[in-house]
Amino acid sequence: MTSASHTNAHTWRMRAEEARALADNMKETEPKAMMLRIADEYDRLAKWAEKSLSGSPIFRRLKPDQVA
Repeated sequence: MTSASHTNAHTWRMRAEEARALADNMKETEPKAMMLRIADEYDRLAKWAEKSLSGSPIFRRLKPDQVA
């Protein structure tokens, strides 16, 4: 994994943790569920960031600052 993809994946995972922490403090069911879905999407973005710069030809053409 390149430095840029690691940084992006780390950023998305940190955001997922923050979203889950916010959800833990929520009392209402629907907003809490929404926040947990957002956290899951951040995790998906982290996985995408890990894969994106590691092998896909389309992403190898992009500079790290073009993928965020």
